Amino acid sequence: MTTEKRYEILDSLPTYGPMYVPISESGEPFYSEGVVVRFFRNDGTDWVANFQPGWTDLKEVIELEESNDLLIIANGTCYLMNPSSEKQVDVFGVGYSNVFKVNNGDLVLQDQTNLTIIKQNGTHWDSERISWDGLKEIQIEESIVKGLSYDPMYDADEWVEFSYDLNSKTLEGGSYHRYDNKKPWWKFW
Repeated sequence: MTTEKRYEILDSLPTYGPMYVPISESGEPFYSEGVVVRFFRNDGTDWVANFQPGWTDLKEVIELEESNDLLIIANGTCYLMNPSSEKQVDVFGVGYSNVFKVNNGDLVLQDQTNLTIIKQNGTHWDSERISWDGLKEIQIEESIVKGLSYDPMYDADEWVEFSYDLNSKTLEGGSYHRYDNKKPWWKFW
């Protein structure tokens, strides 16, 4: 891993110099200011990326320990980027609100309904759906993610405990699968 500066988060689009590069999930250009990052290539040159934002306030750049790629979280949308390339490696998510680091270096991203786990080499996967609409009080103990998931059903309207094992990828609790084995209310016989 190099100690050279690989990026700089900018407050706004530069007013002079080369044109910024718009980065979006679709690859289509967009023309409003998003999350702006200056990247420094290995050859000493730099370029500015304007990332199309997601739906939250979460903005962060994370260096991955086992990859040359950087994880850019642009208002809840994740972009894997190599600083020397003006094309994203991968794009995923739109509503991530928190990021947590696990003891082994993995990252856990919190969405409204599930979790996304990112390995330090850039690979990632999603948990199954945990909540109908909302996760809170997330804590990580070793490889277990615990928290509360919202159950908006008219007779429940409560926060339900869950735990998710990152190693076995198994979920216990949560609100989303709470009614899987119940008869529908209209089948009363």
